[in-house]
Amino acid sequence: MSDESEAAFIREVWGLQGVAYLVVGLRYFSRFSTLGWQSVSWDDFVMFLAVVVYTAESLMAYLVVAFWHGLANNAMTDEQRTLLDPQSHEWYLRVNGSKTHVVGLLLYTTLLWLLKACWLLYYSRLTNGIHNLRKLIYWGTAIVGVSYISCLLVAFLKCIPFNHQWQINPSPGNRCMPAISTLQTVYVMVMNTLTDFYLMAIPLPMVWIANLPWRKKLVLLIMFSGGFLEMAFGILRCVSILTLGDIDPAQSGYWSVRESFVSVVLTNMPMIYPMFRSLIEKGISMNRSQGKSLEGSRGYKLGSIPGRHETIGHRRQRSFSGPDNTVWGSNEYIMTDTVQNRSPNGDEASINSTKDQAAGVSSAGILQSSGSRQTGSAGHQIVITTEYTVTEESSNGARNFSRPEFKY
Repeated sequence: MSDESEAAFIREVWGLQGVAYLVVGLRYFSRFSTLGWQSVSWDDFVMFLAVVVYTAESLMAYLVVAFWHGLANNAMTDEQRTLLDPQSHEWYLRVNGSKTHVVGLLLYTTLLWLLKACWLLYYSRLTNGIHNLRKLIYWGTAIVGVSYISCLLVAFLKCIPFNHQWQINPSPGNRCMPAISTLQTVYVMVMNTLTDFYLMAIPLPMVWIANLPWRKKLVLLIMFSGGFLEMAFGILRCVSILTLGDIDPAQSGYWSVRESFVSVVLTNMPMIYPMFRSLIEKGISMNRSQGKSLEGSRGYKLGSIPGRHETIGHRRQRSFSGPDNTVWGSNEYIMTDTVQNRSPNGDEASINSTKDQAAGVSSAGILQSSGSRQTGSAGHQIVITTEYTVTEESSNGARNFSRPEFKY
């Protein structure tokens, strides 16, 4: 492995480790802040043990790359094995790399099955009192336990004697090469996939038939379907080891760490999701309350009430330059409207004028509307007007054109 590849993988290992610690920390924070320390359950203890195993697995992957430079007892020809000196540094690296792979694979398998136990314990709390689902959990416990024991048997019995798993010369065979052992890689992948399918089959039917809004149901379906993502990473790990393992022996460590990280995050999602949902709901509630307060304090009743207009608010002036040195501008006003004249049938009609003293532009407009409710013989309302100004520069000089537009 090149130094750059080693450094990149080391950064990835500890970066994923840090994110996993953060997710697990949020899990415990959510549990304890909501229900207190007395809410600690068995799945919390198992998760703590899983974090310890995950840390040890990441350490093994780090050793494979940083100390043993990705070397193991595979990716060698018979001639290379014969010529390699048992006292050489490469021999030392390959032997210790193989031993580290053996330990790393055992930790990888143990971590995945500990996380499956967390799911079962969580489902046990979730389905407390539902007899049919309790049977599924009991069967799941038996399936997970038996499958884990079978994976351990494969790991220990695939190569006899056991110490041949770090033998260099003569070639110990594929089964005794822990970095690329086809039997162990495929068997663990199959058992992992089947048990994940079973674990997802416990909550998904219950969520599907639940009387929930479709948005909440969709969120729960996605959250409990995370096993599909884990299975995808497990299959990718298997394919990469079988296809690239003889070229790059560290492939086993790469994908084991990545799959373990995804599994840890997905297992903790049901615990941290309520906290994020609460934060989102609080944010939405605060935005709505602020909007209502602004509407109550800044709301103006706008209408086309006839009468005299007086500028009482702010004015915004906008201008846009066009071709031929033509300038388009507009002035917006918030006006008070003094009610002076009304028609007998309640219709409103008036001729109003405003004066822009700053720009020296006068304008006049006619407001007409019908069907408005009479509010009194004298009063003040708020009216918004917009005055547009066009300035065109030519050889004859500049000309201004103004037209007011009233919005009500």
